[in-house]
Amino acid sequence: MSITSNYLFILASESPRRREILKSVGLKFKTIPAHVNEDYLAGESPREHVKRLSRDKALVIARKNPESWVLGADTIVVIDGMILGKPKNKAQAKIMLERLSGREHKVFTGFTIAHMASGICQTKVIQSAVRFKLISPEELNWYIACDEPYDKAGGYAIQGKGAYFIQSIRGSYTNVIGLPLCEVLETLKEFKAIHFR
Repeated sequence: MSITSNYLFILASESPRRREILKSVGLKFKTIPAHVNEDYLAGESPREHVKRLSRDKALVIARKNPESWVLGADTIVVIDGMILGKPKNKAQAKIMLERLSGREHKVFTGFTIAHMASGICQTKVIQSAVRFKLISPEELNWYIACDEPYDKAGGYAIQGKGAYFIQSIRGSYTNVIGLPLCEVLETLKEFKAIHFR
């Protein structure tokens, strides 16, 4: 069983988590990372930010591959109106996780589906809410000592050791990992870009 496309399907991302999510349902695709400037624009809301970046990523690759279906995506973690990026070191990871401890935060993923030959370019933003338990200093030191926090928005991996901190989720679980699978596949299905075999 697999999910097929009439045209080449391209994931415009180098995220191993997005690749794993798409592979988990049997979708055949090629990965071509889109290297775009991910700086925040002044006055840009979290929703506007992920929407713009996912679109930029998809279009960079779609314009070079007009016959292919292209998926671009961007995920951010937001608390108190502040966007938490990927921590570069233990000190940054500690600050982020202390901020998330015992509280609820939001995860936004923007995704864009583009097929230039058909003139299709649609962007959606999916939001999930995640509540953390209170993290003790011992637990915090244990977690920042592993490799997991350092290439993840917000400094944690819900599909790894970081799952220990999660009390509840409202919304898409795969969105928190980095790609809202249900919404992505539904959108591709609407465009008849994929077929279930």
